[in-house]
Amino acid sequence: MIRVGENVIECVPVVVERKRVSRISIRISLDGVVRLSMPKWGTSLRAAEAFLRSKWKWVEKTRAEMASRAPENTNPVTQEEKADLLILLDELTTQWAAAMGEGGVTWSVRRMSSLWGSCHVQRRRITYNLELARVPRELVEYIVVHELTHLKESSHGAGFCKLMDERLPEWRKLRRILNKRSFPKSEVPQPQTPKTPQKSQGVPVQGELWDFL
Repeated sequence: MIRVGENVIECVPVVVERKRVSRISIRISLDGVVRLSMPKWGTSLRAAEAFLRSKWKWVEKTRAEMASRAPENTNPVTQEEKADLLILLDELTTQWAAAMGEGGVTWSVRRMSSLWGSCHVQRRRITYNLELARVPRELVEYIVVHELTHLKESSHGAGFCKLMDERLPEWRKLRRILNKRSFPKSEVPQPQTPKTPQKSQGVPVQGELWDFL
């Protein structure tokens, strides 16, 4: 059962608060935290949890939409920024794919209006948003690990969360920072990128450095 304060339900952080309100309500912060407000008197935690569970599909859908929403930038990415991004993505995708034993992965970069990245599981193909050129390395790494993990778990369910916990323990904090669209370096934890990974089986990762500018 949930309690007043911080909770975790299916890998989702949920903060329960008793307030001077007349009914139970749910809000989702920009950092993905679900905030459940309930009346100070007359409503049990069991009833509050039942209400939250009844709205859980909406919670998951809304959080997914918020997490995938990339910022609109009126200043085009420069050729230099793009070149730096391609080098970084080639490094990170190759390292992490090898560490995960994911061969035959290809990737490309293009402008995307609403996603930081996407993964076509059947084609084993990842597409990254060009706007990652404006994002700190640690958060680019989170996107790389996130998309590669979809090759094993296509949804964002418990299996996906378990793999992310194993591969990038700080991924929830990184996701919150990315969702806030504010990237102070001091707040970004240092994930443990795999050291020289073992040679993976299958076709090596191939980065397709397409020119979209």
